[in-house]
Amino acid sequence: MKDDQVSYAVIGEAMRVHRELGPGLDEVFYHELLSERLRHAGIEHLFKPREALIHRGQTADVFEPGLVLPGRLIPELKVLWGGFEPEHCLQLQTYLKFWKIPVGLLFDFGKESLVHKRFAFTDSPLPPVDGDTLASPAPAFVTNRELAHQIGRSLGRIWTSHGAGYRDTTYRGLLVADLWAENLKCVPRPTAPVRCGNVGLGEARLRCIAVENECAIRVLALRDEIRAADRAVLQSCLRHLGYRWGLVVHFGRWAIELRWVSAPALRL
Repeated sequence: MKDDQVSYAVIGEAMRVHRELGPGLDEVFYHELLSERLRHAGIEHLFKPREALIHRGQTADVFEPGLVLPGRLIPELKVLWGGFEPEHCLQLQTYLKFWKIPVGLLFDFGKESLVHKRFAFTDSPLPPVDGDTLASPAPAFVTNRELAHQIGRSLGRIWTSHGAGYRDTTYRGLLVADLWAENLKCVPRPTAPVRCGNVGLGEARLRCIAVENECAIRVLALRDEIRAADRAVLQSCLRHLGYRWGLVVHFGRWAIELRWVSAPALRL
């Protein structure tokens, strides 16, 4: 069966499942019945395969889509009140990149009629990145130049090995795995006390990676650009951790973008 025919067959079976169960149930029911319908139709697939992305001997992320047709198609099933959001497309793209599959289908079983959207992904090879070149423009407030270059080399290795196309959390896991492999102390989502004057408000998990008790890194992927809000969030992390400098890293569609950030009181 050709790939287009497989897509049409999966859409047809999904429409049948929608008619039989109706909209608005938990996703697991649609996954299970669609899997049964695909088996009955002789369409080979994996049901909830769980695979790890390994980088330098460490697990960077774990992926568990509902259904995978190896080499052909990934259908991603949702039950939504609104429409498809960018994070749904990014989740599906991450699965397609990891399984090296060019086509995905998003389904929404939350409406009176089944909604579906086709998604194509091409994992184009990109030129390697030299990590020391990435780190060289670090400004004067980055006092530990060697640590900055170590981070730059880690980013270069990740880009050269994995390229573009993964989600934020995957690149965060890849960076943590690479830093650990370099024997650097790093903590993903560190906790820090939150205070206002002399009043303690509790502890917060911060949206960054803490490195060597000195630097904080915020990791983004597939945005249009690094926004002022992203830098402000990292500055907040620096304030609560008591660090002097940090870095916003954006794994874009074609290149890595960096913004070095100083703690608010040390802004130059």
